Amino acid sequence: MLFSFTLLALVVLAPVSTHNSGTCTLIPHGNGRDDSQQFLNAINSPGCNVIELPQPYTYSIQQVLNTNLQNKVLNVFGTLSFSTDLAYWINNSFMTDFQNQVTAWIVTGSNWTISGGAFNAGGIDGNGQAWYTRAAGFGNQAGRPISLYVVNASDAVIKNFSVRQPQFWAFFVDQSKNITLEGIYVNATNHDPAEPVSNPANGNAGNNWVVNTDGIDTYRSDSIVIRDWTVQNGDDCVAYKGNSTNIQVYNVTCNGGQGIAFGSLGQYPDRVDYVENIYMSDITLRPSVNRLTGAVYFKAWVGVSAGGPPPNGGGGGTGLVSNVLLENFNFVDADEPLYLQSCLTYSSVNVTQYCNTSTLVFQDITVKDFTGTSSGLNNGSVVDIVCSPAAPCQNWQFLNWNVTAPGYSPVYTCTNTEDIGGIPCS
Repeated sequence: MLFSFTLLALVVLAPVSTHNSGTCTLIPHGNGRDDSQQFLNAINSPGCNVIELPQPYTYSIQQVLNTNLQNKVLNVFGTLSFSTDLAYWINNSFMTDFQNQVTAWIVTGSNWTISGGAFNAGGIDGNGQAWYTRAAGFGNQAGRPISLYVVNASDAVIKNFSVRQPQFWAFFVDQSKNITLEGIYVNATNHDPAEPVSNPANGNAGNNWVVNTDGIDTYRSDSIVIRDWTVQNGDDCVAYKGNSTNIQVYNVTCNGGQGIAFGSLGQYPDRVDYVENIYMSDITLRPSVNRLTGAVYFKAWVGVSAGGPPPNGGGGGTGLVSNVLLENFNFVDADEPLYLQSCLTYSSVNVTQYCNTSTLVFQDITVKDFTGTSSGLNNGSVVDIVCSPAAPCQNWQFLNWNVTAPGYSPVYTCTNTEDIGGIPCS
């Protein structure tokens, strides 16, 4: 049967509306058969206010999912296993409004909850290895779908939920408000032995086959809480895209990857990117099978459009990053503990002539109680803030900065900056 009602008497004997407490339990078809439609049917049924996918079941998802969870509870205690039919996902995934990225699952609506039951328990298996091998370290390869896209949502919670082997970014929160994501486990690990061994001498080119496996990206969203996360990946742990405001992040552990990212910003000439009122506390970062390229970094596109369309080309946008408090960060072996680049492109176009053109402003940034070490990859560099002369960075304060560069004297580079306190800028 497609799904069973645990409150059978209620469902059978009386009409069910969205205000009744009907619970619908799904059992997978099994034998490799697609469970996508019965999953969608349960969510769309007015009699199903709570949808249960119990352990130890695995549900085969072979079609894109577009789900409005208005006033629903979705308990994914088992596993949603997304198929490895790459051609299907490349041709059918839903387009988002950012960087021409696509997604396999849309979640929208208000007043809903998604739960995986417990930490590192139920959730998604994106079967990302097929995508990692296909990309072979090539960034932003077209067609890779985001695992879970929360869009036009409000007053919602995702808790105790896991995303294993995400196809691309694990979570993308866009045009949403009052969203809490807590108790989240993300693990993107390459198991293909064809991946080259890390070689810092050549910039590790091509050796990171779990590139673009961000833990979470926020965009055009307000009042977001991210709490109690563990992320193992090869890219950003948490990334703030444009118009991410009033975001609080607590107790996040990032293993490998690129740490915490503010950006990229200024990619679209017709959009103004504001990232304001960001608070982060109790963040732990460690290298793993992938290097930890940084603890925190800020990135702005060049001030002119270059290199073709997004995701790898763009620029010419403007904006403001302000009122940011980052405190109690602990990390080891970060290649560049904190840095800002204002001459960004992912295209093959040489944009050095445009490195003085970005008008995106970074101001009122407080970095407090940072303890950690650099890896020595960049010798003694522990802070490298290179701002655009068209938009000097203003009022950055480093309080109780305890970051060392073992074997080197720490180097602090501050270019086109005003009022930087707490570190000896050169």
